[in-house]
Amino acid sequence: DSSDKKSNEAATPKTYAEADINILISEAKENAAAAGKNYKDKDVKIVGGIVNNIDSDLKYFTLDGTDKNFSMLHVSCQIDKQNKELQDAVLNIKKGQPVIVYGHIKDVGDIMGYTLKLDKIEVNN
Repeated sequence: DSSDKKSNEAATPKTYAEADINILISEAKENAAAAGKNYKDKDVKIVGGIVNNIDSDLKYFTLDGTDKNFSMLHVSCQIDKQNKELQDAVLNIKKGQPVIVYGHIKDVGDIMGYTLKLDKIEVNN
């Protein structure tokens, strides 16, 4: 019965693979196809990111790495408009702040970088 399977999946907590944002970005710059194969559709915990732009409509915010060689690429963190807790967390961050993000990589490209469906954000003091 397929309905049983679904409830089991929902109960399983996600396992996030830890990834350094500078490595993610340099890999996307060097070979977006390989980076896509490695990271697309994966759940990741991205460390080392600095908040850049925060969308005024709370649809997303962007995370930059600290490696200036790759300043054009970033991780775009998509915020679920149904998730009030997540929206509140984003309202409390500031541009230039170091954060850790958890989520699901939906897309990888050599121009923009990564698109992440955001699950959780932590301020990294």
